[in-house]
Amino acid sequence: MTELGEKLVRSKDIFYTFAFSKTKTTNERKKNIHIPNRTARYRFSQTGFVVINDQLYSDRSRKKCHENGFGLLDLQSDNHTWVLSRLAIDLQRFPSEKDTLCIETWVESVGTTFTTRSFHIKDGHGATMGYATSTWAIIDMQTRRPVPLNTLPALQRFVVNQTTPLGEAPRIPDVNGKVANTFSVKYSHLDMNKHANSLYYIQWISDCFPLDFYLKHAVQRLELNFMKEISYGDEGEILKEENAPNDFSFQIATRDKGISCKARIVFKRTTEFFVC
Repeated sequence: MTELGEKLVRSKDIFYTFAFSKTKTTNERKKNIHIPNRTARYRFSQTGFVVINDQLYSDRSRKKCHENGFGLLDLQSDNHTWVLSRLAIDLQRFPSEKDTLCIETWVESVGTTFTTRSFHIKDGHGATMGYATSTWAIIDMQTRRPVPLNTLPALQRFVVNQTTPLGEAPRIPDVNGKVANTFSVKYSHLDMNKHANSLYYIQWISDCFPLDFYLKHAVQRLELNFMKEISYGDEGEILKEENAPNDFSFQIATRDKGISCKARIVFKRTTEFFVC
């Protein structure tokens, strides 16, 4: 038996209708994303993986965490919280107009400090479009130190013996590049943990390239390593280094805290853009 629900979600100035599907398998969650028009397609491409990244963590995943005692609000009641440590997304193709995007997610492993959540991204016909993998930790909100995951034995029950071709999200080496962008964290950039939402990291990195570049390139792979929190009022800069043709590394650093995040984006040449 399948439970369906619909929600209208606003992402920037684009509206998407999501159909949520809960299957018999407890550990699997699916979400369908309908991309309605040319404007959505254009913005989807130009912002890289911002939209996909935003949808990887569905309402159903958060609800299931809450039901089993390791949701964000449950953790915060004990002065703990989830933090994203690493993320890698690799797409074989971007969605086309009016595509349906189905994202299947599961807990791949639970270690002493980190847990891995993986994702299989498909189109409406079930064909693979890409994969993603993410590494998470729980930290004490006062000490900012990791909390051992064996304090959440229920988490082990959700481990699925399934991997992706990506393996674990890789470590990104130091970046020796030039300043390509600057940033200043404002109230609208903050998440529930009162630090900058990871979507803005991707936007700051995406803005390191001019529009002409995006008219000829599409993002194929994105990697992120989060090292330090970026908070309200922080200011900093993004370094960009070209590793190889269409392969770039980035380093986000604040003036007071130093390196906060490292990233890598691999592009592919394309002409499949709809200019509005």
